[in-house]
Amino acid sequence: MRVHTFFSRSGTVSSIITLLTISLVGSFTLLPSTAQASRTLVVPISVATYSEDQVGFPTFVMKWDEGEQPDPLALQWGRSQVPVRGTGMTSIQHAFQFAVKRLGSSIRQTGTLSLYATFTGPLSEEGSTAEAALAIGFIALLKGDQLKRDITITGTLEGDGQIGQVAQVAEKTTAAARAGYHVLLVPRGQFYAPRVNRVRLTPESNVLVREVDTIEEAYEIMTGKKL
Repeated sequence: MRVHTFFSRSGTVSSIITLLTISLVGSFTLLPSTAQASRTLVVPISVATYSEDQVGFPTFVMKWDEGEQPDPLALQWGRSQVPVRGTGMTSIQHAFQFAVKRLGSSIRQTGTLSLYATFTGPLSEEGSTAEAALAIGFIALLKGDQLKRDITITGTLEGDGQIGQVAQVAEKTTAAARAGYHVLLVPRGQFYAPRVNRVRLTPESNVLVREVDTIEEAYEIMTGKKL
């Protein structure tokens, strides 16, 4: 058995990337039994597929110990103490580095930020469509803000904080509805993406698709606070 994820920097559908063997599953995919971090945040990852019998929506759980060391802030996988880097990890690193740079000296950026995935593979998705969600999650965790539980977002992250376009918006809208989300944020200009206006949702789904331009705009919607 192997653990898989869907991150790559390509703009097209990426192949499933093998990350770690079963020896790391316990530390990578399972949440710790005791919370060692001072701050914890759950970040939903919008995907294009979500079956009715699927248990839970894919999420990352972020924990920051707020320690004085290491300096600067380190990003690692769960309890394994394995740094988040290497093949297939570029998107996560990109989102993390953006968050650190965006906050700058406004916060103390030391200690260890641990990342836990609540899913195992195969989970395939195009390119880096979780970058916007991860960047917002990293920023919220470091600032001490919470994400609203009924909102999810899909979008790539441009260098200037713009949210880049993605594929399969219609499918992601359906998946968000089935997972119980009430709002899906999409990149500006993609509400009328092919087939999105023909997505059929049940009346009780009540999914609102909202367009956003920037991380700042999306952050205010997802946290209720200005960045």
